[in-house]
Amino acid sequence: MAKTRVAILGGGVGALTTAHFLSDTDEKRARYDVTIYQMGWRLGGKGATGRDQWNRIQEHGLHVWFGFYNNAFKMIQDVFDVWKRSPDNTFQSWRDVLKPQRFTPIGMVLDGGKPAYWPLSWPVLGGEPGSANVMPTLPQAIASLVGVVRDVFENWDELSGLIVDGKLVHIDGRTVAPMPVLPADRQVLPAPLATRFADAIRGWKNREVRHLAQAEVLVKGAAVTTAKDAAVAAHRLIRALADGQPSTAGAATTPVEHFHDLMTLLRLIEAAAATLPRNHVARDLLAFVLPFTVGVIADFGIEKRTADSLDDLEFTDWLIRHGGDAEALKQSCSLRTCYDTFMQYKDGDYRQPNWGAGVAAQSCVRMFATCRESVMWNMEAGMGEVIIAPIYQTLLQNGVKVKFFRRVEDIGLSDDRALVETVRLARQVDLADGGDDYQPLITVPLEDRRFLLAWPLEPLWDQIKDADKVQAALATNNSSLESHWCAWEPVGTETLQRGRDFDVAVLGISMGGFKSMNDQPTLAAELQAASPAFNAMTSNIGIIPTLSMQLWCGPDLQGLGWEPGQPAAVAGPEPWSIWAEMGQTLPYEFRSGETGAPKSVHYICGVWQTGLVARPTTDLAVPKEALDNVTNSAAEWLDAYIGNFWPKATVSGQGGVGFNWNVLYDPWNGTGRERLSHQIIRANVDPTETLPGSAAGSTQYRLRTDASGFYNLFLAGCWVRTGFNTSCIEATVMSGMQAARAISGTPLFISGENFLNGAPL
Repeated sequence: MAKTRVAILGGGVGALTTAHFLSDTDEKRARYDVTIYQMGWRLGGKGATGRDQWNRIQEHGLHVWFGFYNNAFKMIQDVFDVWKRSPDNTFQSWRDVLKPQRFTPIGMVLDGGKPAYWPLSWPVLGGEPGSANVMPTLPQAIASLVGVVRDVFENWDELSGLIVDGKLVHIDGRTVAPMPVLPADRQVLPAPLATRFADAIRGWKNREVRHLAQAEVLVKGAAVTTAKDAAVAAHRLIRALADGQPSTAGAATTPVEHFHDLMTLLRLIEAAAATLPRNHVARDLLAFVLPFTVGVIADFGIEKRTADSLDDLEFTDWLIRHGGDAEALKQSCSLRTCYDTFMQYKDGDYRQPNWGAGVAAQSCVRMFATCRESVMWNMEAGMGEVIIAPIYQTLLQNGVKVKFFRRVEDIGLSDDRALVETVRLARQVDLADGGDDYQPLITVPLEDRRFLLAWPLEPLWDQIKDADKVQAALATNNSSLESHWCAWEPVGTETLQRGRDFDVAVLGISMGGFKSMNDQPTLAAELQAASPAFNAMTSNIGIIPTLSMQLWCGPDLQGLGWEPGQPAAVAGPEPWSIWAEMGQTLPYEFRSGETGAPKSVHYICGVWQTGLVARPTTDLAVPKEALDNVTNSAAEWLDAYIGNFWPKATVSGQGGVGFNWNVLYDPWNGTGRERLSHQIIRANVDPTETLPGSAAGSTQYRLRTDASGFYNLFLAGCWVRTGFNTSCIEATVMSGMQAARAISGTPLFISGENFLNGAPL
């Protein structure tokens, strides 16, 4: 039987995941002939990385994994199980490339406008990421949320510190406060509530309920004097209910009145928390967590809503609907952390947070209730090296072919507009040997005769025909073969024909790559004209440009003046609001003891509002203009704010205290601000580099992988309607798994694709 030919357009994580799950078994390899067509010289999409001439890793921005990435972890674990790597490759296990990161400071603003951080450290969690059935029942998820509320009060003393000027300090009157006390007339549980509480406990007496004895003691006293008492009561009630019922799909039987009881207790806590000083850390956190928990209970527990049905409402508006204080939420750094983490700002404008309430609720519940072992995980080296390269080599092992330097120009339809008939590709370059087998990876030697495989920052020019001409053309406008504004003209075209070159196509290109933003036709123009639904998707889902910088510094963190430890911080001063010290990558860039080698490296990023993203491909000035704009922004931000975190990295001058540029490691030995231009500054303004938004009202326009409107076209990417409709690695992996399942018809368990959307798992 002839194999089904699958043409995967694009080489991002969604596309690679599709290829992986169409080739991971002998049965699938016998059925499918898979080819990936990729623009430029490397794979990974927004997760692609490259090594420069000084061996430094260049990233798209800051990439971390979260402990709720169940499908992503499972896939990379499977890849490492089968990857035929050299025994001298330094990465032999998935645990070699992903390590827990538990210190995640949250930015705050002190009275007077001074930036500071709340030093949040996450506990060690149970389980292992990648567990097959990680998703909780709704009562279990609510128990985790109420547990966060309880933890605020049980860890009260830990909320008395902030990081100010790089040091952990206590601020009298601001963070040290007495435990809030409930109003005198509300310090005994209302009789109906106490009775139902007791009934609930008796109802689970024949089950093994871990919190049963504690809950019985509480009911006998029925007294709640402080906010902590109410939080403990609420947690014991929901924990007893959650532990006492089966965790199978459809088995949630918690009576509605118990959800109302929970909300009553949470309202008591809310009233007590309102007595805290306005800028108290606990008040900030509770101003977000309490209405969030009430909203989850009310909409998912009582009203039986789904996440998708809530997405017409903006997240903050949804919190206000469930009792959140509008002014407190506007100022809440805890809430801003959520928007920052998923970069959900309209058009990249940090003044316009916009996130659909349903997917925001899913994201936060996943974060609080489904992480395993650690909430956050760092990659040891570049994502392209530790994740994409192993996937690429595994795909080659499984018979998948990759055609580099193929830019998709047009997707053509059959006469009846029911099928993809052709795919026109621009062949960007020819290879020097006249063949078509480009070898993309380089070997980076490490100490102890070890090595790792990496992607170069530029194509390997010795494999490219007329390389000097290509390089000269690209240099005229600081572009590359990946750029929307590429100054090099393709050397030819190729047309893939249905029935000859492919039977099935997968559109795995980033949304920005085919979204109409000016009068130029896109590669999907014919799809948009033929399908109102496809056109509505591309028209109504916004894209979010971002900016990033990587700073290699001579001093380590303490030498810069930051004392608390290696951070992955969020909600800092805009627009560069996310900062992580990524010193774990340095041993893979520099040899130990190397003279003058940097001792710390910092990834700083955020969203960026710019109209450059909509400029036509003929405007070759965009790459340089974008880089100049972002470099100026970075310099101004460093001068204005970095002294609040790195007090030893400042100098005084006529303009006041500013950034000491000499702390930057510079292979070129530049002077002053010139040293910044020798770091890595990225303006992620190329449409394929932008993030698809999950703004309120946009979920309805997303299409499922098998709902493109064309029988042989499937969709993969974080813009697909996966059941978890936001931009992250996990959602992208889910889209690729769904595409592979739809094409093959082979059963494939995808963790969490129905979570809070109609089923517990």
